[in-house]
Amino acid sequence: MKIKECICLFCIVIMLASTAAAAESQGEDKRGTVSVTGTATENYPPDTATLLLAIENTSSTVSHVTQKNNAISEKVISGLKKLLKSDAGDEVKTSSYYLEPVYEYDQVTRRNKFIWYKAVNHITVKTKQISNLGRFIDSAVEQGANRVDNISFSLSDTKGFCKSLLQQATEQARSDAEVVAQSLGTRIAGIKDISASCGGEMPRPLYQMGMAAAESMAAKSVTPVEAGTLMLQGTVNAVFYIDGNSRSFLREG
Repeated sequence: MKIKECICLFCIVIMLASTAAAAESQGEDKRGTVSVTGTATENYPPDTATLLLAIENTSSTVSHVTQKNNAISEKVISGLKKLLKSDAGDEVKTSSYYLEPVYEYDQVTRRNKFIWYKAVNHITVKTKQISNLGRFIDSAVEQGANRVDNISFSLSDTKGFCKSLLQQATEQARSDAEVVAQSLGTRIAGIKDISASCGGEMPRPLYQMGMAAAESMAAKSVTPVEAGTLMLQGTVNAVFYIDGNSRSFLREG
């Protein structure tokens, strides 16, 4: 009998403890909160450029189109290597290559007609010599590259910049939350949730391969490429608890 009484008493204690914990949890959930977003933005000059070049050729036979494409690609890469500084992190590599037959629909026979084989070799150049990017393009064009498929700029290390921006964004979020809380006649009482992010985007420069290359060579000048600046933005989303006295303030209002 005593054992049953002890078990019942133990169960009651557990139930009371669970009820108290639930009540406490519910009390925390009922605390008022204020959600704010802090941002900090800054523009930085990029220190790295990535250039995507293409050598595209066509021929009626596979052997001829591959031989022609390979020969031009070797000349382009060899010329670029003379300008790049490998000890400073510059590099050039073949990033993709494909060979495919090209067909054209014949309206008379109503069948696809073989036209030629097309070979495309993409060469990627990564360099910190941003001011010399125009020279690299001119060199590649002179050696036989016939497309500039992409130019992009970036920062090699954004950690230091983002650290400063996130600190500024956090301070702004805290300051905004305090302003809201003071307007309600209360104060910040803690942090419920917080998230942060930092990143940026560089507008890609517009480059017309044929026009830029033709004008540059005609004038015997270097193709102009302007890097601009890279915008980085730190963002902090925070939810702050506010003192419970704000409820009485709101009722009075």
